[in-house]
Amino acid sequence: MARSLERIRHVVVVMFENRSLDTMLGWLYPDGDLPQRVLPRGSSPAFDGLRADFSNPSRSGKRIFVTGSVSNTGVPDPDPQETFFNVDAQIFGPRDGITPPLPPMQGFVLNYQTTPTRDPSQVMQAHSPIQVPVLSSLARSYAVSDAWFASVPSQTWPNRAFAHAGTSNGHVNNETFTRNPGTRGLPDPFEWNMRTIFNVLEDADVPWAIYHNTTVIPSLTRTMFPQLWLESLSPRFKRFSAFVDACATGSLPAYSFIEPSFLIEPTDQHPPHDVSAGDYFLYRIWKAVSTSPAWRETLLLITFDEHGGTFDHVLPPANATPPDAANPRGDDGFGFDRFGIRVPAVLVSPYIARGTVFRSPSSTPYDHTSILATLRDWLEIPSARMLTSARIAQAPTLAQVLTLETPRDDLPDIFAPSDVFEHPSLSKPINDLQMSLVTGSARRFGLDPKVIGSLMNTRADAVRFFNGMARQHKPDGT
Repeated sequence: MARSLERIRHVVVVMFENRSLDTMLGWLYPDGDLPQRVLPRGSSPAFDGLRADFSNPSRSGKRIFVTGSVSNTGVPDPDPQETFFNVDAQIFGPRDGITPPLPPMQGFVLNYQTTPTRDPSQVMQAHSPIQVPVLSSLARSYAVSDAWFASVPSQTWPNRAFAHAGTSNGHVNNETFTRNPGTRGLPDPFEWNMRTIFNVLEDADVPWAIYHNTTVIPSLTRTMFPQLWLESLSPRFKRFSAFVDACATGSLPAYSFIEPSFLIEPTDQHPPHDVSAGDYFLYRIWKAVSTSPAWRETLLLITFDEHGGTFDHVLPPANATPPDAANPRGDDGFGFDRFGIRVPAVLVSPYIARGTVFRSPSSTPYDHTSILATLRDWLEIPSARMLTSARIAQAPTLAQVLTLETPRDDLPDIFAPSDVFEHPSLSKPINDLQMSLVTGSARRFGLDPKVIGSLMNTRADAVRFFNGMARQHKPDGT
């Protein structure tokens, strides 16, 4: 196998929001079309995507089948449920006496019917490749995993925590569940006060940056982790325009993490945000990376934090390693011994063969801690300086995917998609992630998150809050 990971000088990760593999890339290889290469060798030659006969039952007993395309790029609307309890119901069926018990992965429609939806089929709608042209083109031109799982069967904060720290500190939802009853229902960053990969890199004098596609809205990653609040780390948080500039000059740091916009003109693809806006943002990332003088030395990973309540047909494995051996059980008694639902993971580099599909070379599947395991091996971080999560220690790395001895000279023809989108009105209700940005920022700057959260009803309220904060505090990335 080629040792091409050693030739990489820049790793870039972009993480979108709340979409399953099936609903984004399930039709990537339809009708028996086979990828050109599968890894590891000897694994199934077929991409594990959708079939037209996949379905879920509804409350009326009617079967609702997957679709070949979405009715519009804003579905599902309203946002599906995504807490631990609801994801359990999506995987194993609702706990309301339905008999006989449903087979696994048959509870998506039934759970979606607990929201105010008028059309429960929306969670079964899947994008065709032409509806996500940039993501699907990169997936076929380089590598895609059909066995990359969210780290936790739940929400954004725990899954992003696994991507950055290898653990969620015992939390299975965004909310603070136990130790601070006064803010229950709101994520308290001090409950996520743990070292991250960024602290490890800082201590090792390895350059890193977090680029966020916002202006007055702070970085979500920085908001989550108090150990990133240090003023000395402020230069590490930059606007997306700085990423484009760094690509143009070949001066990216060793590790770059990119956040989409979560609130103003959102590009995060969080339902019901327009997926096309996120695909266009991905095009901008691709264009910056692929035209950089450092293109041949850059590895780009595109993934999603969690499935967000949308359909996937693959039962998550139940062989996850609990990250914290001394305290293996967390909120709701969850042992962190099984993974979340599959999410897209696309790997891009000129050292990757076209048409590659990759799975783990071991019995432990890929999850978000594979990012950290890859960084550890690539940068040769000694165990004494690395994060202590046992999940990272078991995670497979991405080294096997870079199979080419010499970099490819070709670039796929990926054309700029439309940049005209229908963004949600700021009069729309604030979603859980946006609320967590508000209350987490309140905590960071010494305000009462419970009081501030009680004032947040619409997205406009959140924008006013952040505009006010920007007048008092220097926004991240300035």
